Amino acid sequence: MWAAATPPSEEQRRAGLVAFLLVPVLATGLAAGALRLAEHGDQPPPHVERSYVLEPAGGTEQRLIPSPARPDPAAAVVTVCSPSGPAAATACPPATLTSPPEPAPPPAPAAPPVAAPQAPPSNPAAAALANLINARLADPRLAGTTVGLSVWVEGLGEVVGHNADLPLTPASNQKLFTAMGALSLIPQTDRLVTEVRATGTQEGRVLNGDLFLVGGGDPTLNAKGPHSLDDLAAAVKARGIDEVRGALVGDESRYDTVRGAPGWLPQHVPVFIGPLSALVVDRNQLRPDAQYAANPLPGTLPYFRAALLRAGVRVLGPNGAAPAPVGSAVLAGLGSPTVGELVGEMLNQSDNLIAEILVKEVGYRHRRSPGSGGDGGETHRTDRPAPGSTAGGLATINEAVAKLGVPITGVAADGSGLSREDRRSAREWRSLLQAVQAQPWAERLVGSLPLAARNGTLARRFGRTAAEANVRAKTGWIDEARSLSGYLTTAGGRPVVFSVIVNGTTPTSPALNALDTLVAAIAADRS
Repeated sequence: MWAAATPPSEEQRRAGLVAFLLVPVLATGLAAGALRLAEHGDQPPPHVERSYVLEPAGGTEQRLIPSPARPDPAAAVVTVCSPSGPAAATACPPATLTSPPEPAPPPAPAAPPVAAPQAPPSNPAAAALANLINARLADPRLAGTTVGLSVWVEGLGEVVGHNADLPLTPASNQKLFTAMGALSLIPQTDRLVTEVRATGTQEGRVLNGDLFLVGGGDPTLNAKGPHSLDDLAAAVKARGIDEVRGALVGDESRYDTVRGAPGWLPQHVPVFIGPLSALVVDRNQLRPDAQYAANPLPGTLPYFRAALLRAGVRVLGPNGAAPAPVGSAVLAGLGSPTVGELVGEMLNQSDNLIAEILVKEVGYRHRRSPGSGGDGGETHRTDRPAPGSTAGGLATINEAVAKLGVPITGVAADGSGLSREDRRSAREWRSLLQAVQAQPWAERLVGSLPLAARNGTLARRFGRTAAEANVRAKTGWIDEARSLSGYLTTAGGRPVVFSVIVNGTTPTSPALNALDTLVAAIAADRS
């Protein structure tokens, strides 16, 4: 369903290398352009708004842009400059834009003042690692970007802070914030339950009333097959119902009907994420049209009607939308994976939809009474129904994360990181990741992070480096930003907590490769 193209495989890259080596020997005179086996051919430009792309086989990988050249970063002049790059600190290079997306994204924030160089650490090991990191910050592939970096090493403290307090767009690192809030506020064993409810009376095998499909926020419910509307329809049939003489009604009242979040681009819904709703079927990407994106419920109900027919249940009335009446009979219920499992999937696969649903679920469970403001004041439960919202969920998550003991100065506009209004500094991300380690749910969060060259959105990164099977970190990718925040152990045995945020990138920027080179160098350090 995703429109993103698949990067070249390892086999394709090897084939290209073999062909390149054989050209001089065979003297075939092949044109240089004929051996572009490692490119995408005539495929359209990829969408890169997600932190990962889907492959036909179902795997995931981070999109890598080949580096145009391979100078030795360690030999470059060490410069603490913002934007980052190899230029002198008094003349940072301007951003270079190539192949801008359509429509053009909002302009990037103005470049911050030139960062003052840090005093070199007094500890020899810290100084050696700092020199290594600063050399990698001079990588030409970072030219025209703004890099925020904070690297903390056990026994050494923060060895490098480069633009460390500068608020930057984190891309999918925002999901770390969502995970911290959800794990703090919702029991990991809870499930989000989709229900079928009924009004009226049952006479024999006929229901003289309406049938309600009530959304409980499950982002994994399918239209057909395992964990699907078929299961709910079969449960209705098992209650001895063959015919429903009333209407088929959809209820998405658990959450509000705001389908996106502040700072999203027009193309985000439904291309990169389905319209948000408490009733999600097939990730709410059943149709690509604007009408469905504005209100998916009318497009969802026909799929439940079809499932009921497959199960042998006819609904005579029309489709409709309304909250199920209080006291209506529960005929069936289907629970999602546990909240802990949903958080794990969100982090490992960088799932945008799960992130946004969890924010709204927090908003639903911690609804604020009128006048409480949502500005950091006390959270109250209300007796009257109130839908969960992104704004309410984020306000509650902000309060919960602040209790970790880290001053919260960043801004959260959504749960997934698609928003261009999200802002947080590398030092704040790194400090939060340190604070997480003392929490009872730390194992869930840390263990769910992608493992380099092994799984999730790091499955195809860091292979054959010291970072392989070592780095656990949350990835991030939108057109204007790349990010990586997490944990590793150096070759010298020192635990490291780090955050790298790169802003000012373009869809074809090689900054991700430079970021990986930097992190792999830290992992290889033996000081």
